[in-house]
Amino acid sequence: MRFYVSSVAVGALVALLIAAWGQEWGFSRPLANALTVILGLALAAELSSVSMHIGTSTMSIVHIPLIAATFLFSPLWAMLIGAVALLIVETFVRRKPWIKIVFNVSKEILALGAAASVYHVLGGHSSIVHFELLPLAFLGAEVAYSAATSAAVGYAVSLSEGLDLGETWLRVYGGSLVYDLFSTPLPVLLAYLYIWQQLPGVVALAVPLFVVRHIYVQNLRLEQSGRELLELMVKNIEARDPYTSGHSQRVSQYARLLAKEAGISIKHVEQIATAALLHDVGKTYEEYASLLRKEGKLTPEEQRLLQSHPVRSAELVATISTLRGPIEKAVRYHHENFDGTGYPDGLSGEDIPVGARVIMIADTLDAMTTDRPYRRALPFDRVLEEVRKYSGKQFDPELAEIVLRSPALRRLVAKASQALAMTTPAAFDRAATSVAKERAAAGIVSH
Repeated sequence: MRFYVSSVAVGALVALLIAAWGQEWGFSRPLANALTVILGLALAAELSSVSMHIGTSTMSIVHIPLIAATFLFSPLWAMLIGAVALLIVETFVRRKPWIKIVFNVSKEILALGAAASVYHVLGGHSSIVHFELLPLAFLGAEVAYSAATSAAVGYAVSLSEGLDLGETWLRVYGGSLVYDLFSTPLPVLLAYLYIWQQLPGVVALAVPLFVVRHIYVQNLRLEQSGRELLELMVKNIEARDPYTSGHSQRVSQYARLLAKEAGISIKHVEQIATAALLHDVGKTYEEYASLLRKEGKLTPEEQRLLQSHPVRSAELVATISTLRGPIEKAVRYHHENFDGTGYPDGLSGEDIPVGARVIMIADTLDAMTTDRPYRRALPFDRVLEEVRKYSGKQFDPELAEIVLRSPALRRLVAKASQALAMTTPAAFDRAATSVAKERAAAGIVSH
């Protein structure tokens, strides 16, 4: 992380030196006024940013005045406005560690430098007195700024939080794509209004800027509320059996990676990961408590009752309207075997939703790679033998083949196993009461 931040900082310094090399240093009152107005607007936008609840990342509309700065000023002044705005807020308001301050200031300099470069290459001319409508140049600058910012921040958050880069980018920027598109004309409009009316023109844009920010806030609050509700449901399971929560988290991680490697669309991958997190939520019902605590073999009647938990889980998930459809179905059918011998409905092959087929493998992977009272966790090579053996029977053969040749999945399982090694033996004892009984109830391979 330090090497990455140092590299970004060196790049920013080089960009400033290149911009300063050809800078004309004449300074006038109109230029000072324009710099003051745009810097003030950038500070106000950054101060009203919204937490993303992903590490310490935030989302704001500061990109609007900063991109407008590339249309109004030379590249050096535009980069300095971004640097000063971020430096003030990060240092004196958010009081972040120096490494984050250096990174955020440096990535802003690079992003604005990229935007200004593309703008000028496509024929744009920065000016505070003349406005020329050049759609391609404006669009190119905004795309360059967004690409540079999202790549730099996405990779930094991925490193610091230990998350997959694609997953990080989707969580940080995926929900804002529509709103970024909506705000695309605003930097151009801001530059035009300042040239036309100066400060009154900027004030006139305050209302639509507030509307954009309000849309951002409402969208993020909805997403955060959804995540908090899911976390609450999982914590409800954890209250019954702490192992189950850890199991669900790991199954969600395995399912997300497996779905990605299967070439499933990003949106559907997230649905599958969510379904995997909630696949056992129905076990919170009291009717399953005695079964999960029972140490002996289940009776046929008890097995039938346990086999109903995917249906109860799906019913509980379906009480949330946004989880109905693919997520609900993936939860309901995650114990269906590819050859039709599973439960609750005996579906087979392609009739089983792909999300459920992914969760079936992910669920079994976690069962085989965690300790049980009657055996230690299986070596991954042995796990692969089991996957190969039951390919086309219990598992979708195409997904099984991905598991057999995926080094990324091997690394993820190894990482989870190392974390589990820190868990108390009591948690391992509880582990057998859940997944193992499900397998026995299904009459399939016991892991």
